[in-house]
Amino acid sequence: MSTATTSTTTWAAVVALGLISTVVLVGGAMSLEASQVDGPPAGTVSDTGDAVPFTGASGGCTISDPTGTGGCVTPTTAWLLQQASAHFGRQPTSCWDAHAWNPTSDHPKGRGCDITFGTAGRFPGDADKAAGWTFASWLVANAKALRVSYVIWQGQIWSAARADEGWRTYTGGGVYDPTSPVGGHYDHVHVSVLP
Repeated sequence: MSTATTSTTTWAAVVALGLISTVVLVGGAMSLEASQVDGPPAGTVSDTGDAVPFTGASGGCTISDPTGTGGCVTPTTAWLLQQASAHFGRQPTSCWDAHAWNPTSDHPKGRGCDITFGTAGRFPGDADKAAGWTFASWLVANAKALRVSYVIWQGQIWSAARADEGWRTYTGGGVYDPTSPVGGHYDHVHVSVLP
């Protein structure tokens, strides 16, 4: 069975069994000092289709966070979550968090979410890593439609503002340890949306 089939089957099982968990993770800082890296493995393609573009008005953190944190998300973030669920099924996800240690984080603004692949706090296996790359690649491919600002996965960052540079090394922005599973975003894809 291929990695893509295994990942899709796993996601379908999670949805069918209703097993969604909320995982609050440390993450979300964007580093502007990054060098060019490889990005997703060659041939990583998402066959889940295009996202429906967000057409609503931009807004603040006004919608109850659907990931169960007790916080809030922006209308753009809520739309991204709905589209991700429609294309990938429900994944272990956490959005709003106070992130008191990082005043630049998008989490307390309701604009950042972490989607876990594998076990939180651990480096993922090959199948989870491939599933994460498929998801991260879909976010990048749909960045305009979903108003994605940046994506971090596997120690690498892609940002709309520097899209022509592709995926770059994520340095932790001086806040996170980029070599750890959580700080380097190896166990979760971080996505932030534009204000």
